[in-house]
Amino acid sequence: MYFCVINIAAMRQELAISFKITNWCNLNCAHCCECSNCHCAPNFMPLEKFDNYLSESRTLPFIPNELFCIGGGEAMAPYMHKNPNYIPCALDLVYSYKYVPTIKTNGTWGQDETLRKKILSDISAKAYKYEKLVTLDISVDEFHNNLDGVAKIIRDIMGSSELCYAIRFCLVGFNTSGSIKALNCLQQKLQESGFNIQKTLANDWMIDAPNADCGIYVCNDYTSNIYDLGRAKQTKVYNCEYGTGLIKTTDCLQIDNEDNAILNYLYREKINKRPLNEVFNSLMQQQEHR
Repeated sequence: MYFCVINIAAMRQELAISFKITNWCNLNCAHCCECSNCHCAPNFMPLEKFDNYLSESRTLPFIPNELFCIGGGEAMAPYMHKNPNYIPCALDLVYSYKYVPTIKTNGTWGQDETLRKKILSDISAKAYKYEKLVTLDISVDEFHNNLDGVAKIIRDIMGSSELCYAIRFCLVGFNTSGSIKALNCLQQKLQESGFNIQKTLANDWMIDAPNADCGIYVCNDYTSNIYDLGRAKQTKVYNCEYGTGLIKTTDCLQIDNEDNAILNYLYREKINKRPLNEVFNSLMQQQEHR
């Protein structure tokens, strides 16, 4: 009998990493894959753990994607719970490990002018300090009812030469008619505010920035399906990309604020003070033997 030894690290090219800093969210969307809601305790991943996990992520056998995601729950929740230094400190840590931060948000905080100005000022200051952009992944779909807040965030960014050179945003939804309708309604709101928006062949946007030298490219990610699993019988499933000869998969590793490691939204283990390498290899074995 012959055994084939497979070098998993050689097969997979890249690893996307995200930290779920909290399970608290100011909304209670039925479709939420994370089961996040406003009834959860607003507990945040301690910054010391955030730092430790970032350090360990650099030793994983896969190549970490340059883009690093801070999510939740609602990633801006610390601002809503009198902890305004949390996100700036988290961004310092992300940049110090040579990652480029992406922050996932529902954008409802855009309705509060004081909070909106504070958040945008904080994250743009970090982008300038480290000379790398911060990206906001903003949910725009049929569930969130957040278009007014999101429109105000975009207007502030596009209307300020300081902000539009520091912050990018990606609009994220599902491949449903409801999500596309929400995206179109947001486009209409922005055009009514005087912004010129041109759609690309990929249905992304180019928005003319009055105070920038050129237009700003906006990625609209509306490719995700709604699956029959999860709290609302919906969840995410990660798609594999296959290349010639070797599997060229971008795997996703999420670490949450309860010390769980989750691979590709499907395989979960408690870290329990084990080295992240050990936990990751165990998750990979689960996936390989599914």
